[in-house]
Amino acid sequence: MDDYNKQALKAVEFQKKNKFHEAKKIYIDLLKIDRNPQILRLLGLIEFDEKNYEESLKLLNESLQINPNNSECYSNRGIVNFKLKKIEEAISDYKKSISIDKNNYNAFFNLGNLFKELNRLDESIKNFNEAISINKNHYLAYHNRAVVKRLLFKFDDAIKDFDKALKIIPKYSNSLFFKAITQLKIGDYENGWKNYEQRWETTNFPTPKRKFKQPYWNGNDDLNNKIILIHGEQGLGDNIQFVRYFNLIKSKAKKAILQVDKKLVQLLKECNFDNYIFSNDEKLPEFDIHCPLLSLPLKFSTTLQSIPLKNKYLFPNKDRIYKWKKTFDNRYLNIGINWQASPNPDLDKGRSFKLKYFNEISIIDKIKLHSLQKIYGLNQIKEINKQFKLNIFDNFDEEAPFIDAAAIIENLDLVITCDTSVAHLSGAIGKKTFLILQKNCEWRWIQDIDHSPWYASIRIYRQKKQGDWESVFKNVKNDIIKFYEFRK
Repeated sequence: MDDYNKQALKAVEFQKKNKFHEAKKIYIDLLKIDRNPQILRLLGLIEFDEKNYEESLKLLNESLQINPNNSECYSNRGIVNFKLKKIEEAISDYKKSISIDKNNYNAFFNLGNLFKELNRLDESIKNFNEAISINKNHYLAYHNRAVVKRLLFKFDDAIKDFDKALKIIPKYSNSLFFKAITQLKIGDYENGWKNYEQRWETTNFPTPKRKFKQPYWNGNDDLNNKIILIHGEQGLGDNIQFVRYFNLIKSKAKKAILQVDKKLVQLLKECNFDNYIFSNDEKLPEFDIHCPLLSLPLKFSTTLQSIPLKNKYLFPNKDRIYKWKKTFDNRYLNIGINWQASPNPDLDKGRSFKLKYFNEISIIDKIKLHSLQKIYGLNQIKEINKQFKLNIFDNFDEEAPFIDAAAIIENLDLVITCDTSVAHLSGAIGKKTFLILQKNCEWRWIQDIDHSPWYASIRIYRQKKQGDWESVFKNVKNDIIKFYEFRK
């Protein structure tokens, strides 16, 4: 039996080091000798980590059949059941775990996470509170409670909880990043941009950190005799929003080079940016120093009051403007619309709305709606009522993304859009834009204001209640009528 225990301890050490293959082999051999419930549980955890959820559940079930009083095993099984979308079973497992051991803070923590995912936010907070009351050093409970408080719009309280997590683990990057976007969301740019530098250290950040042999520009080094590379990051909208800083860099440096997603290269070249623009898959010319695009607000000490180029910084190609101008009837109020962001739920996160909400706007006299939608959401056009008057442009942006869209927007009277790259494009062009946001919007739009600090031409319409688009569109319709009357 001594050898059995030695092998078990050896497997546990392998498991702690994520050497699952080695640990798994030992556990399987041990189970041939004895169906030990603890070994079954530990093997079940490995199967979970390897995403073999059904096998994990099978092993945990067997463990509990042998030892039905193992609080930790019920908590483990709750995680598996939740992953398998067996919600009620998961809740039951966590509650059973707590009934056996009222000090099992992991069970409270896991139940808090489950309720967070179910949007039962008050119950989530309650269980995180319990976990923290038992284990005051549970930094993840502080962090996750802070995330829930953000969803409840308790931003100051959320920041306090992020700070509590950071007091325990000072370099916990997820808390630093979430604290940053919370600070930015409430307009605390002085602290927000500093903490935003931790973005690449957080879990699952959308773009990798670029590595170059050349040094990173800290914002203080003199650029007069240097060639600086500014490299884009994250989504197309992010690049459009922050490319405004490129001209500021050009005025400081001997030469500035911009590298962005290839989808934006032609647009920027046609919008009076110089030829020092390269796509991410092109070979770069020589440079001396570099800086990521979304670090520039920090380098320029940007506050809400000092955001540069709020009015206009993209200038569409004049020939393209003239080409598309012929397609519009000036007797009407010409409105461009965009309703669908990426359908990926991790990217969309409630930003999109249905095309049908424009129906009441489409029937306003002397109004013409024009679709700016590309790729996503086009299937909804076939579903709309025959009375829905919507102009569909043929073959726009076929040559390169956004180049025709920019010229079309320049010819429009108004753009109405969800939170997507079209909003940034329209704002950067200086076109009057109605931006329609969910209640819990992205940090860049600031919470609870009706204007954009980044684009002077954007008016913001927000949900009062999460998911309620109808009320928002009623307000939009009323303001369109006012806008039309003003223009007559």
